[in-house]
Amino acid sequence: MTNKYTLDRIENKMYVLLDYPNEEKQLLIPVNKYNGELAEGDIVVIENDMIVEVLEQETQDMKKKVSSLLEKLKNKK
Repeated sequence: MTNKYTLDRIENKMYVLLDYPNEEKQLLIPVNKYNGELAEGDIVVIENDMIVEVLEQETQDMKKKVSSLLEKLKNKK
């Protein structure tokens, strides 16, 4: 089974991932199960409870979208 998740945070040596894009389900994966480096906000592909790929373009697109929304909120005041 393959799913996309967003890395919400790292807590107690666990990656706390939220299903993407709904962010309704949470998945915990031990940090030591992934050899690469992840940052909060990264969008990843999960297969059988293993992180197999970081989706760089989708991550960058989402970060730009969030940044744009934050900027709009700041300018609204």
